[in-house]
Amino acid sequence: MPRAIICSATWGHLTRCCQFEDGTGQLAEITYKDALEQHSCLDSEDLQFDVEFFKWDQASQNSFTFACHLTSTIGIRVSWDPFNPDWIASAANTDLVQVMIDTQHLISIQLNNEQKGARVVEIREEGKLVKVQTEHGETFFMKTEGQDTTSGYPTLREAIQRTSPTLVRLSQLTEPNRVYGLEEKRQGKRKIGWARAIYPLRA
Repeated sequence: MPRAIICSATWGHLTRCCQFEDGTGQLAEITYKDALEQHSCLDSEDLQFDVEFFKWDQASQNSFTFACHLTSTIGIRVSWDPFNPDWIASAANTDLVQVMIDTQHLISIQLNNEQKGARVVEIREEGKLVKVQTEHGETFFMKTEGQDTTSGYPTLREAIQRTSPTLVRLSQLTEPNRVYGLEEKRQGKRKIGWARAIYPLRA
């Protein structure tokens, strides 16, 4: 349905905007808070119920209101707290990178047309750039956020999401003696996180 396609694109766009630690992320946070305050809502789920029967023009005045209106009209609900500091999608770059270094969480990277496991070993440029080392000792640099169209590598956030699609919170990385998602794989179960709840969204 055209509405479903617009819904997927809108939520994907907002997700990416919230990941930037610059004016884009700050503007997204202001816009989100404005939407909640204007409609006296506590969170995005509350907002989706409130704007379900808005007219198209009325809903499109705020990008978060518009996204919530779209999910409501196609009959789905999204549970999302975009600026929670414990969420990987909204955590500060330095916090995310430091957790990846401390836990040595393995991420999957395509290198020379081959999937390889790699770990973050160093932080650069206040968390905007990281040094990554594969299991075979190869090293290269990756951006932490946004989109990287020059190096051919995904950003760190993209690599985490592709490697562990059910990973949502930083605390899931730091739980002792547990890499989130392995238990489900061993038991032959699949656990679907919020990033897969709506079509091709990426955290």
